[in-house]
Amino acid sequence: MNNKKEQERNELHKTIWRIANDLRGSVDGWDFKQYVLGLLFYRFISENLTNYINEKEKQAGNNDFDYSELSDEEAEYGREALIEDKGFYILPSQLFKNIQKNAAKDQDLNITLKKIFNSIENSAKGHESEEDVKGLFDDLDVNSNKLGNTVTDRNSKLVKMINAIADLPLGNYKDNTIDLFGDAYEYLMTMYASNAGKSGGEFFTPQEVGELLAKIVIMDKKEVNKVYDPCCGSGGLLLKFAKILGDKHVKQGYFGQEINITTYNLARINMFLHDINYNKFDLALGDTLENPKHWDDEPFDAIVSNPPYSIHWAGKENPLLINDSRFAPAGILAPKSKADLAFTMHMLSWLSEKGTAAIVEYPGVLDRIGAEQKIRKYLIDNNFIDSIISLPTNIFFGSTVTTCIIVLKRNKKDSNVLFIDASDEFITNTLSKKPKNKLSADNIDNIYKLYEDRTNIEGKSKIVTQQELIEQSYNLQPSIYLKRIEERKSININEIIQEDKNVNSTIDLLEKEYKNTIKEIEKVSEEINKDSDFNNITEIADTYIGLVTKMTKHYVENGVKLLRNSDIKENNIRIKEAIFLDNEFANKNKHKMHKKGDIITVHTGDVGTSAVITDEYVGSLGFATIVSRIKNKDNMLPEFLAYYLNSASGKTQIYSMIKGDRSNLNLKDFNKLMIPVPNINEQRKIIQLLSKLDYLTNELYSNMEKKKELLLEETEFYKRKLLDK
Repeated sequence: MNNKKEQERNELHKTIWRIANDLRGSVDGWDFKQYVLGLLFYRFISENLTNYINEKEKQAGNNDFDYSELSDEEAEYGREALIEDKGFYILPSQLFKNIQKNAAKDQDLNITLKKIFNSIENSAKGHESEEDVKGLFDDLDVNSNKLGNTVTDRNSKLVKMINAIADLPLGNYKDNTIDLFGDAYEYLMTMYASNAGKSGGEFFTPQEVGELLAKIVIMDKKEVNKVYDPCCGSGGLLLKFAKILGDKHVKQGYFGQEINITTYNLARINMFLHDINYNKFDLALGDTLENPKHWDDEPFDAIVSNPPYSIHWAGKENPLLINDSRFAPAGILAPKSKADLAFTMHMLSWLSEKGTAAIVEYPGVLDRIGAEQKIRKYLIDNNFIDSIISLPTNIFFGSTVTTCIIVLKRNKKDSNVLFIDASDEFITNTLSKKPKNKLSADNIDNIYKLYEDRTNIEGKSKIVTQQELIEQSYNLQPSIYLKRIEERKSININEIIQEDKNVNSTIDLLEKEYKNTIKEIEKVSEEINKDSDFNNITEIADTYIGLVTKMTKHYVENGVKLLRNSDIKENNIRIKEAIFLDNEFANKNKHKMHKKGDIITVHTGDVGTSAVITDEYVGSLGFATIVSRIKNKDNMLPEFLAYYLNSASGKTQIYSMIKGDRSNLNLKDFNKLMIPVPNINEQRKIIQLLSKLDYLTNELYSNMEKKKELLLEETEFYKRKLLDK
């Protein structure tokens, strides 16, 4: 079995590598991932639909039937029934197999593919599967200049990719011993995440970690009711239940939420690729902590997740959250700069009385003081923590830090907590450019057996009483309760020191670039014309107010996300993917719709904070916002206006109008603003420099936060070296 698995994986990786070499230099790695996965998805659903229809015909005695050879006219007769069954429809002429035959000869291949993708998505319109299919091909832009500057160049690249995907030994999903799509995704992340400036760990959890989480949650169960992941990424953790139990033993399906729209699309694609029918999964887009989408579906018997580590969230800035039924029981919210335990509380709240949750966490949550210590007190005093498992270092993409698994249960048999040290349960892939550790099948079995047996084994596992945890001030670090082996410590500290060096190097480069940018700003400041004319804002832009309270209420009641004050960040002039809305309702009420290039300004709360809409999504605005739409972009650039409104000069004008009262800014006062209008080239230069300054400031802040975390880890290590027995 293992040999077969490695053969499949090697064939898959060879094919992906060949495609990468064909495209090297013309398509950025991050974008390349979308093309490969999109075309892989297109081939899969083409073959999946064809096989499904052919099998039905064989059962009816028509053994020679082949759907791919039918005319489109003949195939139309089965459209409605197939959409009800599969959720989408593809005509024979549109199948991947038939497109590939003529791809090299098709001078309009990009147009052909675009029409097909639109046709597949449109086939679901008006059906139950519409939302599950909508936007699945959005990231596969066959007309993008990223593929080439001319149509001929683009089509040439598309032909190469289609032929390479056609050569991929897919077979039948059930015959594969690896998660083919997941493995392709993992391999692409490993190849390109660093080049794209992203951490692959944000998007994909290694399959072996997912298998361990699922096994812990399943234990000896033969079936589960519903599985849930509030940060589902590309859906891999949910799909482990289908792999281990079989889809028919996940009775009511797969539920998840994802905040990143690209990854959300990948998760839906992943479900289809694993032959999970559209009516068996419910994946939602949005912020789980502030706008959870599955209130009507909880509680869940099985929860698995790898939430983002130590990200910022609204926390106590949003006064509604402390009364939210998910967070209120602890009596305190997770810190604004560390949302880890907010995700934990959310999952506990939605866990059924008989359920289990297995969550990958950053180990800082186990011993940090303040609000997090108080949340741990709530979890321990109420006997919700079942086990803490230390995982090996360097097993996640884009990071070498250690992680742990927290297992939660609502109905435990006793009040003890099982601690497991699995930090030495790994093998190392020394063939990769940056060697990574991974859990082998034996490692997974060893960890699972420790969890299942629940016995005391020196240096590996220990059952700790609730009273012991209280005496240790609710500290859940396994090293307090388990004797560690010195050799493992030296490995851990070396990796922390190396990562600290990398962060220092990054900070040095950013600081150098920051100083150079400041010099350039000083130079440009001397060169630009400081005597530019001031115009009233109404001469520059049309202005209007966002939604009225009545419309806002409708949106909130129907779970539609609106642009709110918290979405507008002063140091992030551009807003992307911020608004998801009910277009039909807004149109019915004749409300103006925002569009790309509009400037949004907060008029209550943090008055005057402004940002530019840069996505292509057309939508309507939440209450407490003012919109400015530039009349002539040859005279004024939206980003320049946003920067000016956020500047000291702009805010001085605004605050003088509201006389220090930050509670309200009306449109009449806003329309009195006077705006400088430098020439358009000077505006462009100012925007370029300020955008760069914002980027460098944010990157420096992020890396300094990382350095702080590493220093705390290093300090804690040496404290324990002196104090631990």
